[in-house]
Amino acid sequence: MPALHIRDVPDETVAAIKRRAARHGVSVQQELRAALARLAEEPVEGSRPHSLQLMTVETGRAEPFDRATFYDDDER
Repeated sequence: MPALHIRDVPDETVAAIKRRAARHGVSVQQELRAALARLAEEPVEGSRPHSLQLMTVETGRAEPFDRATFYDDDER
């Protein structure tokens, strides 16, 4: 498994991470691994979504869709 090494982390940040890890009852490494996993799941700005969620709705229309009627053309 790859490893990361992060330099120049402010003391206040390290202390806050240690407090969070203690509050969750895990090691600093486990706390950081979980935080990185959450971050990796967030969408990247400008990227496409991973999946689409589609929803079917009732339109009240009983007859089937007819392209020619809908577009008033001959499928050009």
